[in-house]
Formats: sequence, structure tokens, C-alpha cells
Amino acid sequence: MINQVDIASFGSFQGLDWKKTVKDSGNTTHYFKRLNVLYGRNYSGKTTLSRIFRSLETRKLPLNYAGSAFTLTGDNGAVTHAGLMAHNYDVRVYNRDFVTDNLSFLINQDAGGVIKTFAIVGEQNKEIDDAIAAIEAKLGSVEGKAGLRFDLEAKKKERDSTKSARITASNELDDKLRSHAAEKIKQNPNFRSPVYNIDHIRRDIATTSKTGFVALTPEEQVGRIKLLTQEALPDITDTLSVSLKLESLTATSEPLLSKLIAPTKAIEELLKDSALQLWVKQGMGHHRAKRDTCAFCRQDLPHDIWQVLDEHFSKESGDLETSLDAAIKSVTVEIGTIAGLNTFTGAQFYIDERIAFEASSKALNQALAIYKKDLEALKKSLETRKNNLFQPTPFKTPDYDAKEIAKHVADINALIGKNNSKTATLEKHKTDAREALRLADVFAFAEAIAYDKELGRIATLKATADTASTAFTDAEKEIRDAEAEIQTLRAQQKDERKGATRVNTLLNNFFGHDGIKLEARDGTDNSNVKFEITRNGKSAYNLSEGECSLIAFCYFMAKLEDPESKGKELIIYIDDPISSLDGNHIFFMFSLIESLITKPAKKPNCPNTYRYKQLFISTHNLDFLKYLKRLSFPSRKLPAADGGKQKSVSDHEYFMIERNGGSSKIMLMPSYLKDYTTEFHYLFHQIYKCKDQTAEAENHEPFFGFGNNLRKFLEAFLFFKFPYHDNKSEPYERIKKFFGDEDDTAIALINRLSNEFSHLEEVPDRGFKPVEIPEIAKVANYVLDKIYISDKVQYNSLLKSIGQPERVE
Repeated sequence: MINQVDIASFGSFQGLDWKKTVKDSGNTTHYFKRLNVLYGRNYSGKTTLSRIFRSLETRKLPLNYAGSAFTLTGDNGAVTHAGLMAHNYDVRVYNRDFVTDNLSFLINQDAGGVIKTFAIVGEQNKEIDDAIAAIEAKLGSVEGKAGLRFDLEAKKKERDSTKSARITASNELDDKLRSHAAEKIKQNPNFRSPVYNIDHIRRDIATTSKTGFVALTPEEQVGRIKLLTQEALPDITDTLSVSLKLESLTATSEPLLSKLIAPTKAIEELLKDSALQLWVKQGMGHHRAKRDTCAFCRQDLPHDIWQVLDEHFSKESGDLETSLDAAIKSVTVEIGTIAGLNTFTGAQFYIDERIAFEASSKALNQALAIYKKDLEALKKSLETRKNNLFQPTPFKTPDYDAKEIAKHVADINALIGKNNSKTATLEKHKTDAREALRLADVFAFAEAIAYDKELGRIATLKATADTASTAFTDAEKEIRDAEAEIQTLRAQQKDERKGATRVNTLLNNFFGHDGIKLEARDGTDNSNVKFEITRNGKSAYNLSEGECSLIAFCYFMAKLEDPESKGKELIIYIDDPISSLDGNHIFFMFSLIESLITKPAKKPNCPNTYRYKQLFISTHNLDFLKYLKRLSFPSRKLPAADGGKQKSVSDHEYFMIERNGGSSKIMLMPSYLKDYTTEFHYLFHQIYKCKDQTAEAENHEPFFGFGNNLRKFLEAFLFFKFPYHDNKSEPYERIKKFFGDEDDTAIALINRLSNEFSHLEEVPDRGFKPVEIPEIAKVANYVLDKIYISDKVQYNSLLKSIGQPERVE
């Protein structure tokens, strides 16, 4: 049996992960069982799903589904889109493609359509059997590990593995290119490439591979990015001028630092201790003519203290100190001017010039920093001499480079001129910058993924895959020719007339259509048989859609008894067999399925046996869904626990196929469909989904269908609540009667949504405007609240039917 299907890409199914999607409210994953009923509205994806199963039957993908990817997992292992030729599932599918392939006459009754014949096995022929056996022996089997089929399997594995390796490598490279183009280039506002795709990135990679291409450095990239945001700047009217005075200051200071002076009568203790000498000198200003006692020790000052100190600190030393103060002041002023020498900022320059300016400005500042250190060293020397007037102070040779400073000043002034001339070409520079940035990005990307190396590897893989594919094709043709010969021999054993008889039996016994028959008639050369539909003995044309449905389904049911199907454990998939049939025929369609497929064969004292391995039935028709719930559902035994009796559990499940936007998904059937099967519950559920406007982010479908769903729900709900009304505007009057006259604004909004949003003929512009989500949520809550206030029991019953908890207030 098939347990689950995961669909990466197939028609309207995209990214279906079964274990994440098919879960109940308790977050438990459910799987396909022996009998599975699937419901979905038209265009929800039912036929698309059936085509996945039919690809197992035909062992090939349907037309126009190239590039699809899916995996069916079951008891006999997993089957992927790439492994359809080799699997062990016997599948028979009734869907639109089955009718097209086998009964094209029903689709093109006036365009030469035909009905393929099928047969029931007739009398055996010994000579034909021997010939078939000889060919079968030559063909062999995979299980027997001999013959052409076994060899083909090995060639198939080789073909598939080499093809898969080539496709995987190519897809991986394309995915990288496509992803980078879409996410890194297209979405990058710096590049302005709104239509950039995989072809564009391939062309850019080719450009970056040309000789002479040089990618931007990281610093250049930063500059180009800044340029893109740059607006036109005003011209810079000033230039930079730097005048250095250290040389003249040095010439003034050197004599002061080296000058030798001596006190008139030295105090040896002060000469030996410069710090003490400085302390005494500073203390003289605090004591002379101010105090008679020492401020430090409180002792009386000696009577000759000032004479002794004046003889030590002579006039010559005082003059030197005055000169040193003047020199220190000059140096300090020069140090202060350094910070204001370069007042230009990067913001005054365009990006490229800004980078160069900031580099030159930084270099200038570094050179000026050395100049400043030299000034500070000179100042420190002067201060040292001032603190020790009687000791010459050595002077350090300056480290600054006046030529270097002049060069940086010249560079900055040149950038000012270049910057002023750039305004006129700014837009062209921006375009060039975007191009350079994009190519730099693409170049780095191609280098990171080893693009050229990958191309070479893919080319090698393709050559290997082509060789393996040719070998497989040749082996496959040899097997096909042998199988065709077997079919020709078997055709001589079959009675195709019995196939038509079986179809007629089903049509007559179940549907009472003895006027329409499928007759087997001899071909023009009497060497073959063809099927023809007749009515009252004459060729029938212009069949109704309902008649076509009946004939097609009876044909399918009868074909389950042909030699390729009878006696096998079949997985049967019946896709929406109801089309233009009245209620009577819908019931008989159900009866046909029940009596010929689902009804178990019962034998005394034996478990039930079923005529199918697994069964899938899908429909869009609620009446048919109602009948399907009356099928004979299979059961299975659970293993006994601790020696107890085995427990039987039902082996069937209900699923629902929904389409949200462009993507279909499979989910467990909601209880309101599984338990009640009414559109009324469905409409209530759709309105309930719209009560929270934030839900629109995850599923916008209920909001876009809100107007139509609201109108249909209120028509049904209010008709049964107020079955009679004598006013011609019955729907609107019923709305007023239920919601009351006290809130005319709310009633008008409900009427607008249920009419304008579900009819476009009088207001076609509604089809071109977005839906007002807050307005919808407001109306949904208003309607739900009114129903709750009117009848809490009914409202909670409706909540229960859609799997929601009761409302308690």
C-alpha cells in the first residue's frame, strides 16, 4: 500500500511535506489507509494528485509535467519521479487522462476519436504458449538476475545514476546562480537590477572572466556604495595653507637652554636640589613683605633671609626666567594652532575624492602630530630650564618632515580642484559605480563557488550520462520489440468481444441503459476488432456528458477484469467519476463501486477478503461524498497485547484537498464534512476563519471569497429562520429582521459585502481593488456575535461541527 506522498513540485502541488501537513488537532501525523476518500472543490488539485498515481501505472510522467519531483512511500519502498520504470506497485487509475487515452471518441465524437479494445482471456493455444515462454525466458527478470530485463535494470541504474549526477550538479549550480541573482543582485538596491535573472548572471560571469578584468578592492567597493547615495555638493572655495614656526622657535630657544649663569652667593643646598630650589623660589612670593614666620613650619624667619635669597637668585637669573616664559608662551601658541590648520571634512568631498582626502588628511595629521611632539618636547625643555635656572638643558633635534607636510597639503589642494570639477559627471559615475559593484559581487561569487571548475565537471558528467543513456535506450528497444511480439501472440488468445459484453452488462444491470451499448465489430479487413458505441443498434453520436461519464466508468470497471489486472493486488484510484449525473445515477455509481470493489467476500469462519489492495476515491460532489460514507469500510487487526484478544480497527481515512492561491495541499477532512457533509457548515467555517484579520497573512483565500460565502450562508441561515416573507426584497428584509433596525450602518455594511464582493457585473471596479481586510473581520465578528446572541445552542453546535471549542460568556 501507499502510505504517503511528498510533492516537491507537480502541477498545483508545491513543497508538500506529508509529515508536516497531514496532522490532526493533536499534531499527530495520519497516513493513507486501505480505503481513502478525498474531497475537494473543482480546481483544487484532485486530478493533479491522481496523475501522480497514474504515472505509476503508465511508468512515465504525464505530458507537460517535466521537471516535476515527488516521492510515494509505501510497503514496497519509495517511488520517486525518477524511478517510475522500476517499482512493484500494480496501480489502476480512473481519471480524465484514462478517458483521453482509452476512450478518445467520448471527447472527440466528430474528430475520429476511437475506443481502445480490451479482452478477456479465451481458449489456450499450446504453440502460442511455447512461443511466449521462449521469449519470456529470453527477457528474464530482475528478480531472477538473468535475461534482458536484468541487463536493462543494470543499464537503467547506470543511466539514472549518471543522469542524476549530471542533473544534480547542473541543478545545484543553477540553484546557486538563480538564488544569487534573485536574492543578492535583484534585491540589492545598490545595483538597480529589477529584472536580473540567471541569464544575466551568466553573462556577467562571462564578462568577469575576460582578460583584463580587475575587481574592486573592499575599500573601493565601500567608496562606490557611498557614491550611490551622494548628492551634488557645493564647490570648496578655500585651499589648505600650513605655516610651520618650529624652526624660528628653536632658534630663539636654543640660547636660552644653553646659557650659563651663576648666583652672586650660592646656597649649596639649593644648587644640589633643583626641586627644593624651585620650592623656595615659589615660596618667596608667598612670604616677602607678607609674613614674618614660615607658613610651613611656623618658625620665625631669619632676619637676613631676603638678603641671602636675593644673592642666590640674581637679576641675571630673573631675566633668563622672563625670557623662558616668553619662549614657552610662543611654543604653546604654536601648539594650539595645529588643531585648526586642516578644517576641511570628508563630507565636503565626493566618495572617491573623500577616500583620497581622508587618506591624505590622516597622513597630514600624523605628520603634524610629529611636529606637535617636537613642539611639546621644546616646551618641556624650556620648562625644565625654567625650573632649574642654573643648569643648562639639552635640546632634542626635531623629528618632523616639513617636505612631507607640504606634500600632503599639496595633495589635499589637488583633491579640492578635482572634487569641484566632478559635479557635472556625477550621474555617469553613479552608473559606472553600480556596474562595477555588481561585477565585483558576481566575480567574488563565481570565485567562491568555483564556477569554471563546476562547468568542466558538469560537461564530463554529461558525456558519461549520454553514453549510459544510449546503452539503455538500445537495450530498452530490444526488450520493447520482444514484448511487442509477446503482445501480438497473446492477442491471438484473447476474446475482445467479451470486453464489450462486460461493459454492456454493467451499463444495463446498474444503470438501466440498455439503449446504449458498446459493441465489438470486425475491422475493415476482418483481422481485428474495434469497439463502437451504438444506440438502438445504430452508431451513436452527440452523447450527453452524463452518458459519456457512465460509459467511461463502466469501461474502467470492466477493464479491471482484463488479463493485465485480474488476479493482481491492485491499488485503484478513482478520480471524481461524477459529471453531469442526476441523483439516481450518482447512487448507482456508488452501488457499482460498492458491489464490484469495496464489498468484501465473506466466507464462514474466515476473515473478510477484499478485491483491492488499496482504494482511493476523490470527488467534488457532496451528494456522492454522502454515499461514499456508506461503503463497506475495511478493518484490520491490531497485534494482541499480553495474550489478550486481537482488536479490530477501521482501515479507512477521509482527506481534503484545498488550494490556497496557486498551491494545493492535502489535509485531514474537517469534521463538518466528514460527519455532516453540508455546504452550510463549510460556509460557516469560511466566515469563522475571517474573524481574525491577522489570519490573512497565512491564508488569504477565505477573505477573498468572503462576500460570496457570506451571501450564501445568510441566504441559507435566514431562509430557514424566516421561511416566509411577503416583501420582494426578501434577502435584505430578512437581514434587517434578524439583525434589527437599531444598527443600520452594520446592516448596510453586511449588505454591501454580501453583494458588491460577490457580484461584479454592476461594480466591475471591485475586481481591481484590494479587499479591505479589517472591514471583513469586523463584519465576520458582527455576524457571528449576532448568531451567538440569537441562539447560543445552535452557535456552539456550529462551532463543534468545525472542530472549534464552545463559546462561553
